[in-house]
Amino acid sequence: MFAKLDPEKIIEQVSQLAGNKLYCKDDLQRIIEHALAAGKLKILEELAFQAKFSQGLIKIIQKKETEFKDEYFAAVQKEFSENIQKIHSLIRDLLSSASEFIKNIYEEKYFQLTHQSLNNLNDLCNDLGFLKIYLNDLKRSGG
Repeated sequence: MFAKLDPEKIIEQVSQLAGNKLYCKDDLQRIIEHALAAGKLKILEELAFQAKFSQGLIKIIQKKETEFKDEYFAAVQKEFSENIQKIHSLIRDLLSSASEFIKNIYEEKYFQLTHQSLNNLNDLCNDLGFLKIYLNDLKRSGG
C-alpha cells in the first residue's frame, strides 16, 4: 500500500489535511521515514490510531463535566496514562534504527515527565491524528 509513496509526499498530503498547520512536521516526517525504511507500516498505523485515541481521551479529561462520576474520570485518566505509554513504546520501536542523537532528541522532547514534554507529545499526537485520517483515506481509495 505504501511502497510507491515517499515520506515527503505523505507529509505534504497530511499537512494539507491539517490545513497546513502541523505542529511537529519534521519529527512526524522522521517517524514516517523510519517506518517506511524498516517496513514497520503496521506499527505506524497503530501509532496513528493510538495518537488519535489519545486526543479523544484528552478532550474528555479537559471537559471533565460535573456529571462524570469520579470512578469514570479516574478510569479515563488511567486509560490516558496507559495510552501515552503505548505511544512512547511505538515511537521508540519505529525509531529503533535511528541514531542515538535522534533517539535522544525524541526522549528529551516527548518522553520526559514534564508539562512541556506532555504538551509536545500532545502536538505530535495531533499531527499523527491527521496521519491516521490520511492512512484511512489511502486504504479506502486502494492506494
